[in-house]
Amino acid sequence: MAALLLALAMLATACSEKGTPEVPQEPNTPENPNTPDNDDDNQGGDNQGGNEEDNSWMDEVIDTSGADYLFKDGITGRVMLLEYNGLSNDYISLYNNESGLTLFLDLYSPKLYDYVTPGIYTLGDGSAMTAHREYCYICFPDETLMRFVEGKVKVITDAEHSSGYPYYNITARFVNDAGEIIVADYEGQLVTQ
Repeated sequence: MAALLLALAMLATACSEKGTPEVPQEPNTPENPNTPDNDDDNQGGDNQGGNEEDNSWMDEVIDTSGADYLFKDGITGRVMLLEYNGLSNDYISLYNNESGLTLFLDLYSPKLYDYVTPGIYTLGDGSAMTAHREYCYICFPDETLMRFVEGKVKVITDAEHSSGYPYYNITARFVNDAGEIIVADYEGQLVTQ
C-alpha cells in the first residue's frame, strides 16, 4: 500500500509540473480485482497452450479517424509500472504539449514483463487485459475530467529497441457519453516514474 501511495504522489508531482491536475483522491485500484478476464486471444504475453506466443491480436486495427481529441504529435509520454493483486498495473499519461490536455490510460495485464505488456486492452473493470474505466480519462488544464463509455487500447512494445529502452506504439480509441471520439496514436518511449 505504501508503494501505491508513493507512486500516486509521484504522479501528482509530475502532473503539477506539466500544469495538469493531481490524480483523483481515490486510490488507483480496481473495484472488482478478483474477476480475471480470461480472454487469451487479447493477451500479448505467452500462449497458455505452448511455448509460442499468440500474436494474432497484432492484426487488429484500431480506427484513428474522425477524432474530436487527438493525441499524436508533440506528446510527452510517461508511465508508472505498478502491481495490483498479482497483475501489472501500468498507468500511462500522454501529455499534449500544445493543448495542455493529458490522456491517462490505466492498463491491467498478467505480470509478465518489466515494461508495459503488449496486447489489446478493452475499457473495463481493471481485470486482466482491461483499461480501467475509472482511471482512463482526459484531464483538462482547468482540472476537469472527461471519462469514456467505450474504447480500446493497443500496445505494441519493442523491448529490444536500439536505444536500450522499451519503445512503444500505443493506439487508442475512446468514445465519451456525448459521442465525441478520443484517439491516441503515440509512438516513442515512455519516461518511467
